[in-house]
Amino acid sequence: PEELIVLLFDKACSCLRRASMLPVETMHELELTERLALLEDFHKNTSKAMQIVVALREMLDMDAGGEVSQQLANTYTAIYRSIWAATKAKNTADLAKLFEALAELRSGWEVVANNSSA
Repeated sequence: PEELIVLLFDKACSCLRRASMLPVETMHELELTERLALLEDFHKNTSKAMQIVVALREMLDMDAGGEVSQQLANTYTAIYRSIWAATKAKNTADLAKLFEALAELRSGWEVVANNSSA
């Protein structure tokens, strides 16, 4: 299960990285079809990242995990809300910061996965 969690983080990170690199701030300069394609790509990536964060939260075993699970649930909820706010505002700088936060969490889960498979 820990390896699956790392893979989910990998996908969420790649989605946030992609969304944060899209030039949504200057999309008004693009032709309509290019603007629509850009917005579709942006929202597809942010939506996928949010879906993954929700899935990670739902995977937590609140009974067995105790306080750690509750802290992770709170963290995942905060990240989800932040992705939503950044998406709504089309704020790629905030998405880049959220990518960093997810990448840090991913590193922690990678350590757990490596220790459990050893």
